[in-house]
Amino acid sequence: MKRVIMIVSTFVLVATTAAAQSASSRAWQQRMDVEIPLPVPMVELLSVNPFAIIVDETPKVLQASAPRKVDIRGVATVATFVDAKGVCLGAVPLELPVPGLTASLVEDLNGSRFDPAIAGGLPQPSWVVLEIGMEGKIKESEIVDQSLEMPNPETPSVPNQPVAMKPPGNLRNLKATPQTQLTKLAAPRRIKVSAPGRDDEVHIRALLHVTENGRCDRYVPLELYDGLNSWFSGYLATWRMQPASRDGAPVAVWVEYSARVRMKISGISSTTSRVVRDREYTPVE
Repeated sequence: MKRVIMIVSTFVLVATTAAAQSASSRAWQQRMDVEIPLPVPMVELLSVNPFAIIVDETPKVLQASAPRKVDIRGVATVATFVDAKGVCLGAVPLELPVPGLTASLVEDLNGSRFDPAIAGGLPQPSWVVLEIGMEGKIKESEIVDQSLEMPNPETPSVPNQPVAMKPPGNLRNLKATPQTQLTKLAAPRRIKVSAPGRDDEVHIRALLHVTENGRCDRYVPLELYDGLNSWFSGYLATWRMQPASRDGAPVAVWVEYSARVRMKISGISSTTSRVVRDREYTPVE
């Protein structure tokens, strides 16, 4: 019996000593939030064009046929100024699906009837951005000249940035209620835009992927009206090419394509329209 009591006493003593040591450790091991600023490392980017590779022979176009009678579709984005009476006093084209639409858009939208914008329960003058669906046809096309070049290894190819069109002075000086203050945006009652047929010379620039079999299977537009994608895609589908080669074997490559194309475009007409509610227009000075 005495032996059992001695063992229990020893256990209690050890447990008490461990608890005391643990409490003592926690007393000085307290968390301290100290912000230590660390230097930001510099990362040096290599000036490399991921589309460029070295080849012995560049690809060459052996056969191609410019398409005829191609349906074209696209969206014209236009900023319109609508007064408090719901009359469009002018328009500024922002993006065009095909060339030659500017004058027709401005002329046909001028005087169009809208439901005016509302703020505080009252009609307000305002700018509103519209997207207008347009359709037409390319009757004839002819390649004036074209070239293929290997991309610059050090300079990536970049798309052309459209030049922002400035509104005429009479529109810049009109007072418009900011879109953030409006409870309702202006909305067109009926939109009808049409442009007559015309001949145009269009410049096209794109990155083309040429396979080992001498086919173009995809492209990246760099300078191309959105409405002309159907024509361009159809044109590339007719290509038969001598592929690029390296060490005597054909290889797939990207090439930069540039061309001038003469097109006979039929009349272009609007088909749909909608208000772009998440885009605000501010006239460029």
